[in-house]
Amino acid sequence: MSQDDDAEANRVVLETFSSWSREDCRRELPSALPRLLSMYQHSESWIEHIRILKIITDKFLPHVNHLTLEQSVFSQILPKTIRLFDGMIYELTTQATELSSQNLEIQITLRNILQTMAQILGGLTGFVHHVCTTQESVILEYIHSLPSSILHIIKKTFVHCKNSESLYSGRLHLLSDLLQGLFREAYSLQKKLMELLDMACMGPSVDENNILLMVEDLLIISQV
Repeated sequence: MSQDDDAEANRVVLETFSSWSREDCRRELPSALPRLLSMYQHSESWIEHIRILKIITDKFLPHVNHLTLEQSVFSQILPKTIRLFDGMIYELTTQATELSSQNLEIQITLRNILQTMAQILGGLTGFVHHVCTTQESVILEYIHSLPSSILHIIKKTFVHCKNSESLYSGRLHLLSDLLQGLFREAYSLQKKLMELLDMACMGPSVDENNILLMVEDLLIISQV
C-alpha cells in the first residue's frame, strides 16, 4: 500500500471515529483506542497527530478508567508528543534565519509549525481539563507522565517565545501574531496544570526524583 493509500485509509478511520456517538465510543473503546494510539505512533503527518489527539480527548478519554489513564493513554502518547514538539522547536530555530517578507515558502512553513504547536498545547490542555473535572483528588502516580511532559513543553514554549526577538530579529512581525497565540496557549495550559497539581496527592509508590524534577521545571518556568 502506498503512502497516499495509507493516508486515505487513516483519514477514513478518523472520520468514522469522529462520527461515533458517546455510546459507540464506550462500546468500542477496547479496540478503537489501541488503534488510535498505534496510528499516532506511526503517523508522519502533523495534521493526523492533531486530529488523533482531539479524537482521543473528546471521544474516548471520558470512557477510560482514571486508574488506568497513565498506562493506557498518557504513557503511550506523551513521549511521541514531546518528540514532535521538540522537533518543531528545532525546525523553527534552524529555519529562522531564512525568514523574510520575500520568502513566502518559509513564512508559510514556520506559521504552520507555530499553529501546530498551539494545537498540541490545546490538546494537552484537554487532557488536564479531563483529569481535573472527573476526579476530586488526583494521585500523581496514576498520571505521573502528564505533569512532567507538560512542564517540558511549557518550558520549551516560554523559552522560545522569550528568545523570539533575537531569533527572528527584524522579521519578528511576520510571526508575532502566532507567537502571541502560542504564548497564550502555553500560559493557559500552565494555569490548568497548576489547578491539577493543587488537587494532587502523592501515593505510596510515587517517584520522588520525578517530583524534584517537576519542582525544578516549575522554578525554571517562573524565571523565564
